[in-house]
Amino acid sequence: MQQKSWLDQAVRASSFIATLALVAMMMTSVADVAMATLFKRPITGTYDIVETTLVFAVFLGIPATFLHNGNIVVDVVDFFASAATIKRLKVLAAVTSFAFLVLLVWNMLPQAQDAYRFGDKKPELGLPLYVLWVPMLVGTSLSALAVLVAALRKNAGEA
Repeated sequence: MQQKSWLDQAVRASSFIATLALVAMMMTSVADVAMATLFKRPITGTYDIVETTLVFAVFLGIPATFLHNGNIVVDVVDFFASAATIKRLKVLAAVTSFAFLVLLVWNMLPQAQDAYRFGDKKPELGLPLYVLWVPMLVGTSLSALAVLVAALRKNAGEA
């Protein structure tokens, strides 16, 4: 059996955290509706909790999609283009995805720094907004690395 790389392990951990966040989001929503319906006492901060866990679920769940080539693909030119052309297009897609994700991280950093510097907080629970930037930056950075690794593995014949 092949040993998993540190990136595989990091993506697995981020997916696990994303799963926990999704479960927490669902449980919070269900509990809030139940409390509001049964006891006329909704849970304070539900909106903040759901919004925060959504950020964790989305951004920490995306790297696995990139690593396992799970993105939605539409086969438009596959029926009439040569195999070499299709391979070049896939390489172009990987390079473009990587460049976009790196550019995204680069432009997220000043925003994260501002959130930390100015001490912005969520309205109901007072959670510092910079905490939300951690999964965004980690998930997007892992996604960029995952695009490269997936492309290299595919070209090496592993995937």
